[in-house]
Amino acid sequence: MLSGQLQRSARRRTGLVAAALIVSSELIAVVATEPWEQVLSQQLAAEQMCDMSGTCNVHEFPLGHDVVMMGKARCYDGREFDFSQKKNHMKFDIKPCEPIVC
Repeated sequence: MLSGQLQRSARRRTGLVAAALIVSSELIAVVATEPWEQVLSQQLAAEQMCDMSGTCNVHEFPLGHDVVMMGKARCYDGREFDFSQKKNHMKFDIKPCEPIVC
């Protein structure tokens, strides 16, 4: 009888862990919903070993016939990067946000 209770308890814990993993992977997918965010997330992962948690201060403005995009990306480990993209088909320019001391 004790063995059966332990097996049920272990199955419940396994089910809860699996559900938590599914939910967390869905939340990560929600972070990068726009195509440009997905590209930025992939570029940050490849170049900076950053698992992007989100973006902020994103601005788009026209420059000639193109649209320039700039903003800030955050990683789950707390790092932040400034990014900009001068044309849709170009890679993002990514620079670490560092404190500026005057």
